[in-house]
Amino acid sequence: MSVGAGTVTKVAPRSNAGDIDSAGREVDCPLGSTGVEVLGLTTDETSAIGILAEAPRRSGLCCDFDGTIAPIVVDPEAARPLPGAMGALHGLAREMAVVAAVSARSALFLASRLDLSFNSSPLRAIGLSGLEEAFADGTVKLRAGVSAWRPVIETLSDQLLAAVPSGVRVEDKGYGLTTHWRSLQASGAELEAVAARTTEVVETLGAENGLLCWPGKSSVELALPLGIDKGSVVTELCEGLESAAYLGDDNGDLLAFRALDQLRANTGLRTVKIAVSGAEAPSELLAEADLVLDGPSGAASFLEALARRVVPESSS
Repeated sequence: MSVGAGTVTKVAPRSNAGDIDSAGREVDCPLGSTGVEVLGLTTDETSAIGILAEAPRRSGLCCDFDGTIAPIVVDPEAARPLPGAMGALHGLAREMAVVAAVSARSALFLASRLDLSFNSSPLRAIGLSGLEEAFADGTVKLRAGVSAWRPVIETLSDQLLAAVPSGVRVEDKGYGLTTHWRSLQASGAELEAVAARTTEVVETLGAENGLLCWPGKSSVELALPLGIDKGSVVTELCEGLESAAYLGDDNGDLLAFRALDQLRANTGLRTVKIAVSGAEAPSELLAEADLVLDGPSGAASFLEALARRVVPESSS
């Protein structure tokens, strides 16, 4: 994908992500009647790159993993970030105030897929939507109060396996559970019935055990009720900065978007909410975004273009 290709830019209401030229001046960007325009500009001319590159040491960048920098695959263990995206994230982490992958995946999974042990950069791998963080030396740090929930997760995992329809997978993430039917071979009506039954089972068992239920792409996630999510993580990482962006593709990423909204309202943080489109991207996420990128390949191109603006050539 060429730089800027497949990138849809949308200036959303109440957003301060107005287009900025290479000198940092606000410029007008004519939009069609739908409020959306496909740009033929290079990515380094877009508003997001202008905002983030203006003061990198005072800027933050957070992103989801699956469907954002890594294509969605049937086997969750087979997921890999696109090489361009991973390289750009490591480069940006060396130059920006904070760069983090924030995912419902386990932190160790993220650390492995992002090659933290190989790349000497401050890129952060924050898993289970904020419950844990993995480091380059292989250690994992849990948030306070998390470990006490492990027996509940183990019991609930067994209950789900016994109750969900045949072929539905239950993924134990240590301190969270994701039940999904991505690999199920079924017709439209059959798949809808499986999704409905699975969601009902997960919601019921989750409520009985005090866990929160989050719908996702062909999946339902159960999370701990500790007030920790992608939104609280983004608030912690980006509070006190001058600008910040978040890239995501699913319902859980709406919490990160709204955290940026709140920071903008409270502190004047310059924000860019970036949705990564796909077959199952939630319409609400796309509607709230300032920019919509064309799948993980579009996200990789965006990150690479940002890295070209921010990372010195000698470091790339």
